[in-house]
Amino acid sequence: MNRKHILMITGAALGAVLALSACANGKPLPGAVAEIGFSHLSSWTFNVARIDMTSAYQSPMQAPNAEHRMPTSPERAMLDWAKARLQAQGAAASPATAMFVIEDASVIETKLDQTKGFKGLFITEPTERYEAKAAASLKLVNPATGSDGLVRASAMRSIEISENATLAEREQAWADLVEKLMADFNTQMEFQVRDHLANWVSR
Repeated sequence: MNRKHILMITGAALGAVLALSACANGKPLPGAVAEIGFSHLSSWTFNVARIDMTSAYQSPMQAPNAEHRMPTSPERAMLDWAKARLQAQGAAASPATAMFVIEDASVIETKLDQTKGFKGLFITEPTERYEAKAAASLKLVNPATGSDGLVRASAMRSIEISENATLAEREQAWADLVEKLMADFNTQMEFQVRDHLANWVSR
């Protein structure tokens, strides 16, 4: 019998465990998976001339990493988040700038042990676990006044995918994983900006 259970995992953030299907494939899988968007979130407008966005994370593009196989990786999702939420409104000649830097955007795949023997023929079990991380910093500097500010946010989510679902379900599970990861990341960054960068935000 097919099973789809959602379990909560404790860790750096809550992790969702989805019992879905496994299929070995080194490329993104076909299917209509919705893009992860942030248009429903309001933006912050900072008193800086520009906001630079970059990634310091380099995917090894091989196992056990799996982010390069996903239709929307944590790295792409964080860049999309930054473009949607971080805006500059300072004078063009102002020396004040902001830098958004992605520090971790990894997804690690772990093969899970399976029940062997006769009993294993009658049960459906997860075959892989995917642990996703999102971490980034936001630094603002104004050389003219000597003022600066720095915040960091991080989140972690994980899912387990079992052996009896379709390729489309696997893709959707990955998308759900990154969407929940970014919801956690967004919450953490909102706390940090509100508590430590409020003086930089335009009223």
